[in-house]
This record gives sequence, structure tokens and C-alpha cells, in this order.
Amino acid sequence: MVEVPAVAVEIAELVAVTLGAGAAAAGGVVLERFGLSAVTGGDLALGAWGIAMGLLALYVGVVALGYEQALPRLRRLADGE
Repeated sequence: MVEVPAVAVEIAELVAVTLGAGAAAAGGVVLERFGLSAVTGGDLALGAWGIAMGLLALYVGVVALGYEQALPRLRRLADGE
């Protein structure tokens, strides 16, 4: 069996978390735009749902994955740990 260096695994995890954070944040922006267009179109219930889901997706992308996962991994790689 081939041994994979720990730094390669850490880089792969960082790339995956970063891509996930970007996808969640992009999805949040799309949902926010959808919610705002629904509210301006007169459908308040659908607009409120879109805005709430957009905020949740933005939180997951920016805070949960970006700030709490990707940033510490990047700092560990930069420090050489």
C-alpha cells in the first residue's frame, strides 16, 4: 500500500473545504436574490423562505466552513505544522 504524505492529505482537505465554502456562499447569494425578487414580486412567504435559507447558506459558507475550518487549516499549513 502506498503511503500518502500528511501534507498532501491536509492540502486535499483544505481544497475540499474551500470549494464547499465557496459553493455554499454562492448558493446563499442566489437564494438571497431569489428571496428579494419574490418579496418585490408580492410573494412574501416564498420571499421570506428564500431570504432565510440564503442567510443560512451564507452562514455555513462564510463562518462554519470558511472562518472555522478553512482558515485554521491554511494557518497550520503556512506555519509548517
